[in-house]
Amino acid sequence: MTISAKETHQAILKLISVLAGPAYLQSDQNKPLNLQIELCMERIKAEASEGVALIDACAPHGRTMLSQAQKKLDALAELSVLHQLAMERFDVN
Repeated sequence: MTISAKETHQAILKLISVLAGPAYLQSDQNKPLNLQIELCMERIKAEASEGVALIDACAPHGRTMLSQAQKKLDALAELSVLHQLAMERFDVN
């Protein structure tokens, strides 16, 4: 099976969307993939900060929110590695 640069680009876009959820804005699609990943990570870091604030305020869902944000950040970091590989292989931006 031969995979094209376009297919790789589309697959990474889909994964960003699924992994980041609401932190991924459709308006970001015109930006380079590495920037899209970074923007999503920044938005999710803000979610993590909100989770920490909720924990400090003894809100019951703060830990869940922080845990989900950490999982998203880990997944996006791994996706960043795959994007680097795609850039080296296909020059996908």
